Amino acid sequence: MARRSSSSMEVLLGLLTVAPMSGYDLGQAIRVSVGHFWNESYGQIYPNLKKLAAGGFVTAKTEKQKGKPDRKIYSITPKGRMRLTNWLAVEPRPEIPRNELLLKLFFGVQASPQTLIGYVERMAKRESSILDELKRVEREEITPLAHYPDAVYWKMAARFGQLELEAHLRWTKETLATLHRIEGNRRKPSLTGKEKQHARR
Repeated sequence: MARRSSSSMEVLLGLLTVAPMSGYDLGQAIRVSVGHFWNESYGQIYPNLKKLAAGGFVTAKTEKQKGKPDRKIYSITPKGRMRLTNWLAVEPRPEIPRNELLLKLFFGVQASPQTLIGYVERMAKRESSILDELKRVEREEITPLAHYPDAVYWKMAARFGQLELEAHLRWTKETLATLHRIEGNRRKPSLTGKEKQHARR
């Protein structure tokens, strides 16, 4: 059985199958691609590239730049491709959810509805913005590269994010309606003793 890894180095190897890149290029590629669903520390890119090079998984070639410092361009080796293949053969770990918003909603009876409404409204705004960005990425960056064998897989990942965010936005709409109803009920004045007796007649 292939050994499980932290996936940080495999992210770099995977991106290097697309094209040789510098450490800076890899950071930018992460930001506009897997960064939408995989949080990778930019500070670990260069140390991990150094480890990959030492292990023979990538090679580094110095590229001279006019008026700029030289830069290293990294390419994946056959050994690196084998490592990536072995990593892909390992079952992904189940995601352990930690959602502070849901945790606070769970205990929401102890908070004011207006506070919770603010949390959910801001979530809806953030996720709507991310959804727009994912749609832009698919439209402007993935679709024009449809002739690449990788593109269909990039589209699968982007589509997962889109559908997940759309579900989140439907949830925020339902939740806001419920919270507004709770807030309205709390604002209703309580009946006096006489009014309660009158209401029962």
